[in-house]
Amino acid sequence: MRRGAGARFFGSYVNKIDAKGRLATPAAFRRVLDLATDNVIYCLPSTEEPCLECGGAEYIDYLLAMIEDLDPYSEKRVALERAMATQMTPVPTDPEGRINLPEELRKHAQLNGQALFAGHVRSFQIWNPELFAAPLDQAKKIANDAKRSLRNPKPEGDAA
Repeated sequence: MRRGAGARFFGSYVNKIDAKGRLATPAAFRRVLDLATDNVIYCLPSTEEPCLECGGAEYIDYLLAMIEDLDPYSEKRVALERAMATQMTPVPTDPEGRINLPEELRKHAQLNGQALFAGHVRSFQIWNPELFAAPLDQAKKIANDAKRSLRNPKPEGDAA
């Protein structure tokens, strides 16, 4: 499995949250995360939706690189750094790839009994399955319009 910039999270999976609050990470996502090496998933409550934005160390590096491109004292940069640094939660995994999300994260995502893992290319989100249908429908509508503006990539070495 490719890691770093080539690793991608695709698909959606629904898993049960057991009586102890443990939740199995989908095997396809574990392969991208390579949990045998890192043994942690980083989770951040979304600022826009009742879900968790999650990924491995590569995702954190990607977010930080984007934030560092902002002016050092801009209001946006300070807000992003504050929100990320105070709310990002490294969640350890057990040998089977299960995580035990802290109560605060479960509450934000309104999780109760099941969780939907939704691939988000460089990252993934964790949703209450009952709450995911409406945002997915909205995304499909926007994507339908957006795909009309896509262009074929230029061949490598093409300066035009």
